[in-house]
Amino acid sequence: MEKVEWPNQSLIICNPVNRSYRKLPPVPDMQSAYIVGMAVNADKSGYKVLVVQDGDKLVSQFYDSLCDSWIMGSSTLPGVSMLTDAVSIEGSMFCLSLPSSILIRYDTEAAEWFDTEVRMPSSMCSPYLIQMAGSLFLVGGVLESGEMSCVKIWKVDLSLKECVEIQQMPANLFQNFSWNISPHDFSCMGEAGFMCFWNVLTGAMLMFNMNGNRWWWAPSCPITCSSPKCTTNNVHNVYNSSRFVLRPCLFVKA
Repeated sequence: MEKVEWPNQSLIICNPVNRSYRKLPPVPDMQSAYIVGMAVNADKSGYKVLVVQDGDKLVSQFYDSLCDSWIMGSSTLPGVSMLTDAVSIEGSMFCLSLPSSILIRYDTEAAEWFDTEVRMPSSMCSPYLIQMAGSLFLVGGVLESGEMSCVKIWKVDLSLKECVEIQQMPANLFQNFSWNISPHDFSCMGEAGFMCFWNVLTGAMLMFNMNGNRWWWAPSCPITCSSPKCTTNNVHNVYNSSRFVLRPCLFVKA
């Protein structure tokens, strides 16, 4: 395997299940691109990686593994300055623009951006998009007087263009989870009917089973507990806030 020094501008795709990897060609005409999302083709024949670059308008490109090249996409919509991590559903990547929290969609076939026109919940903070069984969900805190008062889960109805509240973190669990936390200090991820809520500062992880409507605390992470840097160094906290969900796939090679 080729050794990759850090820091650098290389993008490496890896499938840890079949232990394949690929170093992508440099992104053309982009100086500070960042990854927004990745989608596996429906027939498992390959994948696409979406990157954007900040500026007066967000410029996007995506890498297609089948042709091993980057393809220029359209500029994003007016007023979009930064994007959250994307989730992939049936050939589209959905992301939230910040700080306005507009839900936008990227069509990987047409290489174009579209405004979903979905009405977002008011006073929402730290929003996260989660895909489960082909449906789109929104997780976020709710602000009252500048403080996070609760955490809610909405199902995004793309046809009705609205978010329907389906669950709220129980008050007693929220009180323990949100101890010494700011609106931007929690993270959320989900897959296969499960959601994981993470307090970035304390390392506490709260799990939720959507199908069984069950909440419980996950055991403490041994790496976080054994390393003082993970809780006392702000630089490490930035890296600790990174999150991704691994959906095992044996057949797609990097």
